[in-house]
Amino acid sequence: MSEQAAALLVFDPLNGAMLYANAAAVELFGVGDGVPRRAGELLPQLADLSPRRFEARSATPARGECELAVRLEALRCGPLAGKDAVLASVQVVDGAAGCTSHERRAKQRGGRLEALWSLVVRRGLTGADQVRAILREAVRGMELKAAALERIVGEELVLEFAEPPDEDRLPAERRTPVERSLARGALRSSGTFAVLDVRRDPEFGESAGVRCFVSAAFRAGDASWVLTLTSDVPRPEAFDEHDWAYVEDVLEALARAVERREKDARIEHLAYSDALTALPNRVAVLTRLDEALAEADRVGSRVAVLFLDIDGFKAVNDTVGHRGGDLVLAEVAQRLRGTLRREEYMGRLGGDEFAVVLPHVAGRAEIESISQRISSVLVCPFPVGEYRFSLSASIGAAIYPDDAAARDELLACADAAMYAAKDDGGSRLRFRNGADGFAAEIVMRGAGLAAEPHDVGFLLCYQPIVEAASGRIVGAEALVRRLHPLHGLLAPERGWSIARDERGRRALDRWVLREAARQARLWLQAGTPLRIDVNLAAYNRREVDVLLADEALRSMLRSLRIEIAPARFRESGEKSRIAGFVEQCASDGFGFTLDGFDGGLGTLTSLSHWPIDAVKLDRALVEGVTQSRTARAIVEGTVVVAKSLGWQVIAKGVETAMQQEMLVSLGCDGIQGFYLAHPMTASDFGTWLRERSHGEASA
Repeated sequence: MSEQAAALLVFDPLNGAMLYANAAAVELFGVGDGVPRRAGELLPQLADLSPRRFEARSATPARGECELAVRLEALRCGPLAGKDAVLASVQVVDGAAGCTSHERRAKQRGGRLEALWSLVVRRGLTGADQVRAILREAVRGMELKAAALERIVGEELVLEFAEPPDEDRLPAERRTPVERSLARGALRSSGTFAVLDVRRDPEFGESAGVRCFVSAAFRAGDASWVLTLTSDVPRPEAFDEHDWAYVEDVLEALARAVERREKDARIEHLAYSDALTALPNRVAVLTRLDEALAEADRVGSRVAVLFLDIDGFKAVNDTVGHRGGDLVLAEVAQRLRGTLRREEYMGRLGGDEFAVVLPHVAGRAEIESISQRISSVLVCPFPVGEYRFSLSASIGAAIYPDDAAARDELLACADAAMYAAKDDGGSRLRFRNGADGFAAEIVMRGAGLAAEPHDVGFLLCYQPIVEAASGRIVGAEALVRRLHPLHGLLAPERGWSIARDERGRRALDRWVLREAARQARLWLQAGTPLRIDVNLAAYNRREVDVLLADEALRSMLRSLRIEIAPARFRESGEKSRIAGFVEQCASDGFGFTLDGFDGGLGTLTSLSHWPIDAVKLDRALVEGVTQSRTARAIVEGTVVVAKSLGWQVIAKGVETAMQQEMLVSLGCDGIQGFYLAHPMTASDFGTWLRERSHGEASA
C-alpha cells in the first residue's frame, strides 16, 4: 500500500447517499460537499454496502486507471450522522500502474474468489439463503446486473431462484422451453457460453431487456441446472480466462449449496414425513395444529381436528398379511390426499389412523362436507391380488375453542369421538363437545361394503328345503357365495374377505336381509310362497331396523327365518346380547332355527322357552345315520324332544337316497342337501322350481 492517507467516505446504508468524504476522498474521486454522489456511482461494487473487503479497478480523476483496495465497515450513530452508516476506506494499491492486465485480473479474481467462498463456509447461511447470496456475489464478481438459476426438466427450464428477485415475473416465467432460453447455447456446447452484445448476434437478438449474458450448465444432486448472468448494457471488453475460471468457481459453490439444500430438505422430509404413505407424520400434524391454533388466537377464528380410523382394515391384514395391508394403506393415503383442498392438512398418526387439521373452519356443516368427501373415496374396492376389500372411515371431530381450550384437550376430544363412532358400527362421523359429550352423529353416505357385496363379487344363492312327507318345496336357505372369475361360485371358506370386523359383519347382514326379503317377495308374486332361512354375522338389531324401515319389504318379515348356532346361547359374552336380539326380532315376526344341532338334548331343554321354529341337524349326524346306531338313536331322540316343544326337525346335508329314507323313517320333517339340489342363484332356482313342477305334473 502507499503511504498516502486513505480516502474515507461515509454512506447511508439505506439509499447509498454520501454523508461525508475526507480530503483524500475528495482528491481521489473528485467529490465535495457541493457535489452529492451515491456509492454505486463511485464504484459499481459499492452498490452493496455490506461489510467486507474487496479490490477493484477504476478510472479516478486524480490517479487515472488504478487498482483500489476497499474496506467496508458499519458505523454506529455518532456526530457524523444521526443514524447508522457505513464507512468505506479506500487506498490506491502501490505498483498498480506497473502491473500487467493479466496480473491485475489475477488479483481481482483472488478477491472475488475469497468473497465467494466466504459465503459457502459462513455459519448460519444455509439452504435457499445461501444459494441467493452466492448468486448476488456472482453478479458483483462478473460485474453484471442479474442472475437466474434454473433446473432442467425434460425440454424445459424451471426457474428456482432469481437475483434480484422479481416477484411479479416469477410465476409467469417459471417454465421456459430450452430452445427459447438464453441457456440454449450453453446446453448445446455443454460448457460456458457468453454473448457480449445480443444485438450483434442474430440468434439471441430478440432477447428483451438483455444486452449481455453468460450462461453455464452444471449438475448438482440428482438434477441438472443452468446459471445465467445477465446485464442490460453490452460488455465493452471480452471475458478472459480469469472470468471463465471465476464462473467455474461459482458453479462449484452453487453445486455445494444446492446439494446441501437438498440434503437438508431430505432430512426434514424424513423427520416430518411418514415413510409408508408419504403423508406428514404425527410430529408434522402437531406442528401444523400448533400453528393453526396460534393463528386462530390472533384473528379470532376456529380450528377443527378430525381423527380417522379405517373401518375394515383388520380384515385386510388377516387375509393378505401385512405386506398386502401396507399396499392398501398406501392406496388409502393416496385417495385421501386427493380430497384435500388448499388449507386442509392431513397426516398419518400411525397404523390405520389419520388426522386432518382444518384452519378457519366455518362450522359443522363444513366438517360434514369434508367427511363425506373422505368417505366417498373409500367406497371403491381396494384390490390386492384376487381379493377386493371394502373400507370406510370412523371419524371423530372437535372444534377449537368450542370443544376445548388447549391442543391436548382438543386432540383428546377428537380421539374420543372417533372411538365412539367406531364402537357404534363405524362408517360415521361423530362430533365431540368438551362439556356436553357426544353432540351429533352423521352416518356417511355410500359407506358400507363398497356400495353392496354383489358389487365386489358376492351374491346370495339358495338351497331348497323339501317337506319329507310330501316332497313339496317349502323353503330355501340363503347362502353367501363369492363369484370368482375362474373358479365360479366359492363357499365362504375360500376367499372370504368382507366380514372380518364388526362394520363388515353389519353391512353383510344388512345386505343379506334385504336381498332375501326382496327375493321372497318376488317368489310370492310368482305364486310360489317360500320361507327363507338366513345366516347372519353380527346379529345387530340396527340392521333389522333398516329392513323394517323399507315399507316394500316389511311385509315379507314372516317369510324370513334367522338361523342361530346353539353355541351362541352358551357363550358368556354373547348370551345376553343374542337373547335380546331374538326377543326383539321375534316380536317383529321373524322366525328362528337352531342351526348345526349336534345331538345335545340338554341344549334343547335349556332353550325350550325361546321362540324357535325348527332344529337343523348337524351334517355329521346326517352322514352317520345310515352307518351308526348311535347316530340314529340321537336323531330319533332329537325328533321326540323337538316335536314335544313344537319344533320341526330338518336334516341338513343329505347326500344320498339311503340317508333321506332313513331320516324320513326317523320322523324328520324336512330334507336339505346335495341329494336334492346344490345352492343355486335366484334365477337358476326359479328354473329348477319350474322344471320340478312340470315333472311332477307330467307324472
